Amino acid sequence: MSRPFTQPTVVADRLDAGLRALAGLVEPGRPGWTRTALGEVDRDARELVRRWMADAGMETRVDGAGNVVGRLRGTGSGRTIMLGSHTDTVVGGGRFDGTVGVVGALEVVRALRESGRRLEHDLVVVDFFDEEPNEFGLSCVGSRAMVGELTREHLEMHDEEGRTLADALARVGVDPGAALTARADLSDVDVFVELHIEQGPYLEQQGASIGLVESITGISRFRALFSGRADHAGTTPMDVRRDAGCAAAGTVLAVERIAGEGALTKGTSGAVTFTPAAVNVVTATAEFRGEFRGPEAEWLRHAQDRLTAAAQEEGERRQVGVDVEWLPLQEPAPMAPGVLGTLTGVVDALGLSASRLFSGAEHDAAVLARSVPTGMLFVPSRDGRSHCPEEWTDLDDIAAGVTALLHSVLALDEGGVR
Repeated sequence: MSRPFTQPTVVADRLDAGLRALAGLVEPGRPGWTRTALGEVDRDARELVRRWMADAGMETRVDGAGNVVGRLRGTGSGRTIMLGSHTDTVVGGGRFDGTVGVVGALEVVRALRESGRRLEHDLVVVDFFDEEPNEFGLSCVGSRAMVGELTREHLEMHDEEGRTLADALARVGVDPGAALTARADLSDVDVFVELHIEQGPYLEQQGASIGLVESITGISRFRALFSGRADHAGTTPMDVRRDAGCAAAGTVLAVERIAGEGALTKGTSGAVTFTPAAVNVVTATAEFRGEFRGPEAEWLRHAQDRLTAAAQEEGERRQVGVDVEWLPLQEPAPMAPGVLGTLTGVVDALGLSASRLFSGAEHDAAVLARSVPTGMLFVPSRDGRSHCPEEWTDLDDIAAGVTALLHSVLALDEGGVR
């Protein structure tokens, strides 16, 4: 005879307390709520999440790639529902990016435990390691490792000072060798669902409290190097200069021009360095990193070709050497239609206003989608702001999103993916 249970209920004050606790773990002297993945404070945050999982009655472990994993045993179906997001931030980031999904998933576990409701499925919650792009140019390190897509070439990527990603991982207690072999057996996972803030203005503009994600952007990232010649800035005529900085600047503008031609396409340049860093010397070398984003892989490949050609043209005009290195293309990730159908039905049944949308932001869900049926729920971001200290989502909206996540888990447990 099964034990009686009450209807699971989300506790908003508990969500608020969890978000505030993580917001208190920031790197001293840095702007906003900075908690970068390759720092000590992030390790403290992930350990806090592991303790929360244990306190909620979950079996916990940290895998070889630094992912914090909690499991709430079901009644023995042998199948799994997975939830999760990340707790690392960009430099100068906000309080809600990623953390809403982790704290929200833990609230689902607590609500189930308090109600006495047991799922047939095991419920797994993951705090993925290093979702945000690091200084080595790689993002979603933990989720890549979990699906077996972290490579030795990734570990050999280096920053501007020549340090490798492998070295950085070792400094924060993640064994690079273990990360390479951290692929999980996902054959028992029926579905992965990630709750996240939208990070854009669409839901607020539509007056919707829930976003039903149809697909996640593809991303193409690059590193551009320009090799010119140092000369005296006051005596070298403009028409004979081999100015690497000017070639780089022209290529930065090409990124903007190429990306601006599409409605949903984006292009961004960052981490620009000129050497020597002096106004009285013509720039000898220049480097910058950039990316394109868009919903179609064909356009991303087209953008790669056009940007490479633009960089070569800028270099040839100035007799500057050019080398554009492209990381492997991250394909756009459609969400599983069956999962999207289940999430839509749940949100409608709860009476929540919802809108379907494309995500221009990167998420661990895009990586998981290549291995298991995946869905995403968004909650609104005030003024569309994110990756900045002004990032904000109202607690009522967060609670509504977690309620939708909870009832989605119940629906997936009872009926599976539509």
